[in-house]
Amino acid sequence: MSPGKRIRLPSGRRLVDDLTQIANKIPAAGISGDFDLSAVEKLRRLTRPKISWNVLYLRAYALVAAETPELRQFYQGFPWPHLYQSDSVVSMLTINREYEGESRLFFGRIHNPQFESLSSLQAKYDHFLNAPVDSIRQFRHQVIFSKTPWFLRRLAWWTMFGLWPSKRVTHVGNIGLSFSGYRGVYGNRHLGPMTSVLGADPLPRDGVARLVLTFDHRILDGIPASLVLSRISQKMEGQIKLELAELVRQQRGAEETSSVLHAA
Repeated sequence: MSPGKRIRLPSGRRLVDDLTQIANKIPAAGISGDFDLSAVEKLRRLTRPKISWNVLYLRAYALVAAETPELRQFYQGFPWPHLYQSDSVVSMLTINREYEGESRLFFGRIHNPQFESLSSLQAKYDHFLNAPVDSIRQFRHQVIFSKTPWFLRRLAWWTMFGLWPSKRVTHVGNIGLSFSGYRGVYGNRHLGPMTSVLGADPLPRDGVARLVLTFDHRILDGIPASLVLSRISQKMEGQIKLELAELVRQQRGAEETSSVLHAA
């Protein structure tokens, strides 16, 4: 029987290792719920180019975060336990890309997505998904940082999370978005260094989507977290649906949009 061997941690896993170590120090809880978004789904199918579900969730999540101070807060333990609240919403999206022969996770930041149009957010999301990795400044910096010696990365993380809260928001974000389900299998908790991470169902079946919210229990309790999920669903069925309808109207004409809205 041949002995095993040591394998150097791939560059793409080092950043994930850093972030999960930080996330595991957060006393996180998770809740989930199923929401009927069939009316949104009907309008989404008419958009050309099609608007991603992730973009729709991101826009709704950012709108709720802008109205909910707790989602823009995080726990700061140094020099004494306190909360830091940002005026801005900074989202972090998990993006899977192939790079240098390795499947790895990148993290795309969008500042204040609540002020962006759906088309603008879709263009940024497509850029994260399809542009050459080296042409995306955020991703290029993440590649360089992941190749930095581990003790320097730890020092950088400690400085950002312990001493420089404004930089923490700028570089890590205060809301996170990740995939929740694949082939009918759902996650019940999503690790991240943010106060809350929304696990979004990428392919709702018959318009019913399961959303999972993982949150820092030092800032949110179960009832307020449940209200966050409900408000995200309300934004999807309200403002997001209206924005989709307007986008379809611009693309296809008012008559077809009116018939779809009536059917929904």
